[in-house]
Amino acid sequence: MMKKLLTAFLALLLTGVAYGSAPKVSLLTCGPTDDYVFYLYGHTALRVQHEGEDLVYNYGYFSLEQKHFIFNFIIGKPMYSLGVTGFDHFLWEYGAQGRSVVEQQLALTDSEATAIANKLKWNALPENRDYQYNFYFDNCATRPRDLIEEAVGGITYLLPADSLPTFRQAIRRQSHTAVWYTMGADLCLGWKSDRQMSLRDAAFLPSLLEEELDSAVRDDTGAPLVSDKVVWLKQDKVIENKYESWHLPLVLFLFLMILYFILYYKRRERPLRFLRRTLYLLLGLGGVTVWFLAIGSEHPHTWPNANMLLLHPVWLFMAFRKTKRMRTDKWLYFCNFVAVVVYLLSGFLLQELPMYISILAVWVAADQYLMWREARR
Repeated sequence: MMKKLLTAFLALLLTGVAYGSAPKVSLLTCGPTDDYVFYLYGHTALRVQHEGEDLVYNYGYFSLEQKHFIFNFIIGKPMYSLGVTGFDHFLWEYGAQGRSVVEQQLALTDSEATAIANKLKWNALPENRDYQYNFYFDNCATRPRDLIEEAVGGITYLLPADSLPTFRQAIRRQSHTAVWYTMGADLCLGWKSDRQMSLRDAAFLPSLLEEELDSAVRDDTGAPLVSDKVVWLKQDKVIENKYESWHLPLVLFLFLMILYFILYYKRRERPLRFLRRTLYLLLGLGGVTVWFLAIGSEHPHTWPNANMLLLHPVWLFMAFRKTKRMRTDKWLYFCNFVAVVVYLLSGFLLQELPMYISILAVWVAADQYLMWREARR
């Protein structure tokens, strides 16, 4: 009880502290690196300078040693934390990675800057620092944005909303060098990711939040929210890949589809059967993943997902069953054929399909049509 009372007293003391001079608050935007996939999106943090302290508040901390972290991450309920470090150490860390660091100094009143600094100090307490992370709507970039908006009260972003990409396009733009990750994201994301982002949505990406703040003006005075901009570190890390994200899967699927038709028309039964079983196995494993994320997770953009028509667990049954034909075969092939055709049509109506996934779908549709035609004999 005494520990709880002391903690409550400390929280009240921090939120009610009166600064002799107001702190300076800035937004830091960091460039990407390909050391890890999640670093491709860049990073955002808040810098607070006051009375000899120069601290960076970072909402991107997490630990793989946290209990059930991997499982919670898969189902969309990972716990992240607010961490605090010195500005010099922060610059050294990002400089060592070759990543840029750009500071946007905010034109805040003394009371607004003090409110943000007090909230960050309170939020950094061990009992307050953890939060349930959401990639789109509650992450290292949206949390600083929310604190700034709460303190200022009214901000208008003058960045043209019609210039913003869809969620899917924004993710591809950031992760295109991670070929298979980008393909996996395309398959797991549903058609909610194909709507154009609003200005508020776009803040989940650090680079877009930086653009928004550059255009932001205060509602009370009409003055720009960013008073100055400083480039502390330039982007030295060059992220490149000799293949664009669609080249490698596209070439692979085209090659396998051509090989399939060669084997089919030359009646090479054994290698054709092996290729089919491998295809069905991959489609089935992908189906388990896509259906689980769509139905069993809390990710906001995995349901509804047109890819569920192409990828589903029934393929596993087709991959491992005996080769003996059954009377129901023709209906199974026919239903799969219709589902994939509907899936391809959805690419024009609901959900943008990358070229490499469209090629895969055409191959699957052709295979099921040929199998249906044979089963009718």
